[in-house]
Amino acid sequence: VPLAFFIILKLIQQNYKFFMLICVLLMLRKKNINFFIICLMTFNIYCKKDPFVNECVEFKNIITTDPEKRKNKVLIIGIDGVRSDVISHENSPFLYSFLNSSNSYKNLNHKTEKDTYSGPNWTSILTGVHYEKHNVLDNSFENNQLELYPNFFNYLESSMENHESYSLTNWVPLNQNVLKNDVDFANLEYYSDSLVFEFSTDIISEINTEHPSSLFIQFDELDGAGHEFGFSQEADEYTQTLKQIDLYVNELYSLVEQRRNNGENWLVIFVSDHGGDGYSHADQNNPNINQTMLIIDHPYIYFDNEYVSKMPDIVPTIFNFMGITNSYFNCYKDGESIIL
Repeated sequence: VPLAFFIILKLIQQNYKFFMLICVLLMLRKKNINFFIICLMTFNIYCKKDPFVNECVEFKNIITTDPEKRKNKVLIIGIDGVRSDVISHENSPFLYSFLNSSNSYKNLNHKTEKDTYSGPNWTSILTGVHYEKHNVLDNSFENNQLELYPNFFNYLESSMENHESYSLTNWVPLNQNVLKNDVDFANLEYYSDSLVFEFSTDIISEINTEHPSSLFIQFDELDGAGHEFGFSQEADEYTQTLKQIDLYVNELYSLVEQRRNNGENWLVIFVSDHGGDGYSHADQNNPNINQTMLIIDHPYIYFDNEYVSKMPDIVPTIFNFMGITNSYFNCYKDGESIIL
């Protein structure tokens, strides 16, 4: 019986217009008014927030790709727990250098979700929708809607021939709950930041020049230092951890620059999920928490630096650069491309 009930609900979700017509016909027969009320309640509970009941479903298979961008590559480096005011020449000289770069998008007021847990924000970064849609409301990932709002790797893998994809994360729940089914490689066991860095250097060095490629790398030890010692310029452990990660990021970027010099077209994104204050990042009204870092780099692409970025903007920017137009995604997305 539970299985049959589930199947009926899915049929209702995917054929909601027909279902509502039946409900109306039943309403016209007065003896069935109670059943009509039950119909409406079922529709409201199980279909209202389902994207398959809106007009986006009509665009499900409308996908175009730009052949001139079929070899493009993107590197996303996520640094968990970056408090914007700690980005400085002293603490993070490499990242700080982009603040004076004319060919970079830079925003140290990058807007987090209202829910400032890591789970909701990383998921919004990876899916292009706000947490109200993907329904990752905390770090448990329970009752999520990720099958309905897939991560960006899912679209790239299905749209681009020979696409290479990798996800290396210190905070392994991201791979376990969001990315593992949509990438060629994702570590499902804990990696320290140093291991994330080590394996990332190998991957960037070995990527096939002829294939489109995307990599997501996530460092997490800065967030750990913040929770233990404080998210603050005055917390030496926090600033020293940022300095170490800055060295990792510098080295990874140098590898990308070598490949750019060999004619490859790379977009590099540096992003964080939230800031912090004291030993926490729970206060969603605190600007030290709800504003963090986003930097996007390319040697000759121009970005809209007047635009105040938000978490779902990363995926549309990636799709723009990779030459992917997915009408279904464009119908429901919450972000915008920052590329002019």
